Formats: sequence, structure tokens, C-alpha cells
Amino acid sequence: MKITRLTGAIHFLIILTTASCAWDQMAPVVDCSVNPIEIAPIETTDTGCGSAIGGFTVSASGGEAPYEFTANSQTNADGAFQGFDAGTFSVKATDSRGCTAELSVTIQNQSGVNLDNLETVESGCGSSAGSIQVSASGGEEPYSYSLNDGVSQASSTFSGLSNGKYTIMVNDQNGCESTSSVDILSGISYNNTVKNIIQTNCAIPGCHNGSVSPNLSTFSSIKSNANIIESRTANRSMPSGRTLSQTQIDAIGCWVSDGAIDN
Repeated sequence: MKITRLTGAIHFLIILTTASCAWDQMAPVVDCSVNPIEIAPIETTDTGCGSAIGGFTVSASGGEAPYEFTANSQTNADGAFQGFDAGTFSVKATDSRGCTAELSVTIQNQSGVNLDNLETVESGCGSSAGSIQVSASGGEEPYSYSLNDGVSQASSTFSGLSNGKYTIMVNDQNGCESTSSVDILSGISYNNTVKNIIQTNCAIPGCHNGSVSPNLSTFSSIKSNANIIESRTANRSMPSGRTLSQTQIDAIGCWVSDGAIDN
């Protein structure tokens, strides 16, 4: 009887230990840092004011073929895009594993206004201290600027912005325009903030330090699981048996929103 009770107790403890770190039988997440996909430009065709004849072609390598390319709501398998106005566009390549790589491609107005540079200031986490400074050239001045299809303004500066993606448009006096997207980052650092939160609460002995899948002891694995980590810390289902402060939860969310970058 003693042996039976002791065996049962040990079995019970093992179940508790395993359950406290389980990911609810979640399917393994692909580590995209192993054999990463890469995207490169091949050629770009500029456009004219008011005539969407611009285009570009990109290629992909690495990862696992076949690839799918997406830009400005267009999707294809060959990386060739046509029918674009002037501006800077993000093109994404996705391989058969679901891993992605992105590249910015700029199409210039052959005669007319063009956006030359966008400078940003970080917003802070949960704050709206971000700003965008725009510079443009060509066409006929004065220029007008708008943010996310909002009201046009003469100033080339936009302030009071939270972290996120924004679209800037510049127009000249001839009605020529150019657009570009830009990210305002929160400024949360992985190395200074997020890494310590995960290492001291999740990647601990008997849990996600290699004992339980996924292993959250490396940056590549943390990045691959970033969206799940954000979701589970936000609803407080992770880490089990430990309590994160709201500041820590917000920091993880802001870092993931910034793109889970190695900063």
C-alpha cells in the first residue's frame, strides 16, 4: 500500500509539473531563422503623374519553394507587379512553410513630386509621443501633405502619433502625388526589457528553457512564438504560476507590435 500511494503521488506531481508549462498541445511552430527566406529586387519601372504605369520585379531564395509574393493587395507567384503610382511599397515573399521576408521598393514620378525621406520619432509604449518628418522634391511647390488619407496640411510634420503603420501622401500644385508607408515604433527593447521578462518567468528550469516545447531560451524561438507569447501573457494564461505586472505585459505587446525585432 505504501508503494502504491507513493507511486501515485509521484505520478500526480509529474502531471502537475508538465501541465503548468504546457502549450495546450499546440502544434510546433516553424523556426523561420533556420534556412531563412530572402527577397531581392530585380528591376523597377518608374511612372508619370496621374498614370499608374509603374512596376517592379523581385525574386526570392532560401526557405522552401514555392513562393508567393504580395504587394499593394496584388498576389502572384512570379514576383512581377504592374499598375503602380509613384511611391514606396512593401512587397512580401512567403514560402511553403509560411515564413516571410519583406522588401521596400520605390517607384519615382518621372516628372513631378517625389518623397525623398521620412524621419520618425518613437512613440513610447502606450504613449502618443511619436512623430514623422517628411521631405519632398520635384514638381511644383508648394506641397501639401496628408496622413492616412486625412485632411491635407502645409506642414511636413505629423506629431502625437502612437506606434503603428502610417501612410504619408504628398501632392504638388499640378495634382501630382507620391505615397509611402512608415512604421512608428514604440521603442521597447528586446535586449533591455523583453528578454529578461521571458528568461525569468518562462524560460526557467522545468519549463520553456528546453524541458518543455517550445524552447524559449533563444531569440529565434521567441520571435517565432512572439504572437502566441503576446496573446497568452495578455490573457494571463502564461506564465503559469507566476504573475506579470501590467507594465511587463504591455512591454511584450508593444515589442511584438513593433515586429518582434532584435533590438
